[in-house]
Amino acid sequence: MNTSDRFKPVLKVAENREANAARKFGQSQKLQHEEEAKLKNLREYHAEYLARFHQSASVGINASQLREYQAFIKKLESAISEQEEVVRQSQQNTSEHKQQWTEKHIRTQSMDKAMGRMVATEQKQRDAQEQKISDELAQRMGRSAH
Repeated sequence: MNTSDRFKPVLKVAENREANAARKFGQSQKLQHEEEAKLKNLREYHAEYLARFHQSASVGINASQLREYQAFIKKLESAISEQEEVVRQSQQNTSEHKQQWTEKHIRTQSMDKAMGRMVATEQKQRDAQEQKISDELAQRMGRSAH
């Protein structure tokens, strides 16, 4: 069995690990984009609600309505802060998955190149062996012709 044949399962494992890391990286990117969209929606809703509050306040609202607006605005701001933290964690997670995928990708590429060199070396050895046999055969044929 050739060295390259024994190395094929190792390369296959590395390729599978890289594929898994790529999948996790893609999933974390998708989740990050979803969390960023949620944050954007919260911020837009906050801005709209503040605009409604200012519009209502300009025509006059009672103390009870003012407290309700302020309490809801505070809840929105709290939700935005929490979502900002979720986005930060999601970005960090994506960054970590990207790093893991990059490392596995580099490892797989290195192994693939090594496999290519092994195959080329084995082919050169086979070619040299065939040439040697061919030369020996030609030499024998030359002797028997004399």
